[in-house]
Amino acid sequence: MTYYCSECVMNWWPYQCAEGCCPECGGGTSRSREPVSEDADARHRAVLAAKIKRDRYERFEAYYAAREQQHRAA
Repeated sequence: MTYYCSECVMNWWPYQCAEGCCPECGGGTSRSREPVSEDADARHRAVLAAKIKRDRYERFEAYYAAREQQHRAA
């Protein structure tokens, strides 16, 4: 069983779809009996890498925003 995303035209493994959402576009998926797409693993790793990069950038921005506030208060 796989999860099919009609926007990305991809069949994903169930573990790749959090709560039935496509990991790449965030859209809904439907269950399918088709085999997993050949590049599903590579695209899933790319999506995870982009998410990690985005999270690190947000933490970086939050850290320096808080640091600037501390310097202004001092």
